[in-house]
Amino acid sequence: MPTPTRDLTPAAVAAWRARSQRLWGERLATPWDAFEHLAAVQSQEYQPSKLTPAMRAKPDGDGLAYAGAGGVDSLIEQGRVLRTHVLRTTWHTVPAADLRMLIAASGDRVMQVIVNGSRGIGIDLRTHERATEALAAATAGGRHLTREEAGEALEAAGIAGASGQRLGHLLMHAEVSAVICSGDPKDGKQTYASFDERVPAGAIGKDEAIRELARRFFASRGPATVKDFTRWATLKVADAKAAVDELLLGGSGLRELRYDDRVFYYEGERPEPEDGGPVVDFVQGYDEMLCSYTDSKDLVLHHSVSRALFPDRPRFTSAILLDGQVVGNWKAAVKKDRVVIETWRVRGFTAAEIAAMRRGADRLRAWFGSPEMELGLDHA
Repeated sequence: MPTPTRDLTPAAVAAWRARSQRLWGERLATPWDAFEHLAAVQSQEYQPSKLTPAMRAKPDGDGLAYAGAGGVDSLIEQGRVLRTHVLRTTWHTVPAADLRMLIAASGDRVMQVIVNGSRGIGIDLRTHERATEALAAATAGGRHLTREEAGEALEAAGIAGASGQRLGHLLMHAEVSAVICSGDPKDGKQTYASFDERVPAGAIGKDEAIRELARRFFASRGPATVKDFTRWATLKVADAKAAVDELLLGGSGLRELRYDDRVFYYEGERPEPEDGGPVVDFVQGYDEMLCSYTDSKDLVLHHSVSRALFPDRPRFTSAILLDGQVVGNWKAAVKKDRVVIETWRVRGFTAAEIAAMRRGADRLRAWFGSPEMELGLDHA
C-alpha cells in the first residue's frame, strides 16, 4: 500500500498533470508527437479539437506560441491520424497505428453500449450486422464516402431509415467493428473508408492492448486513478487493475502514491513546484485536461472556488484553466480584422491573473491567425 503523500495539494496535482500532458514544460516536436503521446484526443468538434495537439507541440510558424492548425490538418489528410468512434461512443482522433490496439482494449464494451442504445431507435443486432457488411462493400477499393453517401449506400442495400440518429448508430457499429474508419476529407467533410485499407496490420490481444493503453494513459495523464482510466477507456475495473498490477510488477516505470484517500498512478518523477506568476490557458471544451479525470474531477475544478459555484451548464463550452484547473469558459469569433474572445469566470481575478489571462488569450489570437484581439472580461 502506497504511503500517503502529505505535501501534495490540488494545485500541485493540476500542475503535475499539465506537465505530464505536455501542456506545460518542454513541448513535443510536432502535433504528431502529441497525438502519439496522448494516444487519443477527444474530438466531438473537429476544428476546436485541433487545439489540443497544437498546444502540446512546438511553434511551427512566426509569432506562434504553439503549433498551427495546418499541421493537424495535414496529418488527417495523410491518414497518419484518424478521427473515429473509439474508447467511448464519441469521436476521438488517434494515430492510425494505434487504432487496432484501442479497439482491442475496449471495443467489446463500447459495442455493448452502441447495441443497447440502438434498440431504443429501432435498430436490432441483425440490422447492425447487415449495415456493417454493406459499408464494408461500399468502401472497398479505396472508396471514401461522406456521411450522406454512406447513408445512400445503406439505403441501396435495403436498410431503410439510414439517416439522422439511426445513421450515426449504424456508422458507429461499423467503426467499432473495425470495418470502417475516417477517410480523406472531401470538400471539408468527414468521410468513411475501409478500415483495413487505412489502418496498419497487426493483431494484438485484449490483455496486451489494455496493458499498453494503461501505460500510455498514466504516462501522459498521471497522476490519475484506476477509475479515471476505466471511465476514459470504457473498461472493467478488474481488467484495468490487472493491467496496472502487471505494469507495477514488470518494471514498466509506473509508480503509485496515495493522496486524499485515493491511489494515483503516474510515470516519471514528480515535477518541481512551479516558479513565477499564474498561468492561464485557453483550451478547447473537450481537452484531455478536462476529459481524462472523471473519478478525480474534483481536482480539475479550481481549488479556490466552491464546487457549488460552478454552473451545471457553462455559458461557453471551451474552458479557461488557471494554473491547470478550470476557472471559467470562453468562446471565440474570428472576424476579418480581429478575433473576439468572450470569457466568463466563476470568480474575479487578481491583477496578476488578469495579466496572465491576457497572455493566454494572445496566444490564442496568434493561433487563429488574427492581427488583433478583443477580449471580454466577465465573471460571477
